[in-house]
Amino acid sequence: MNGLLSIVTGIVVLFPFLITIIFLFVMRRMGKAPATVIGKAADFTTPFLFLSVYITSMTIFDKGTGFTIISVAILLAILFAVMERMKEKEFQITRVFQKTWRLYFLLLSFAYVILFVVGVVFKISEYVK
Repeated sequence: MNGLLSIVTGIVVLFPFLITIIFLFVMRRMGKAPATVIGKAADFTTPFLFLSVYITSMTIFDKGTGFTIISVAILLAILFAVMERMKEKEFQITRVFQKTWRLYFLLLSFAYVILFVVGVVFKISEYVK
């Protein structure tokens, strides 16, 4: 059982977008239109992207980046809250959380792709030496 849990965790960390694809597939089987659940799939995938980016960067660079990732996330949340407060008369915290969470998804997806490419290039150059 421990081995299976390790394998599943490894797959989720290495390929977090499998969660998005599985979520979309399940929702489609339940009769939901893909256009309505794409945002929910992104929301569901974001925590796995946080974990994946952290572990991937730690594996590639041998340095803990958790503080940096969390600091940027908190600063973005504060920035979005200030912008929303200045723009809208009625401050809706759920709206700010949703916008911030979706931005995290986009930024972490970009970071994941960059880290994945850098990791592959490093491993290829290490293999060639």
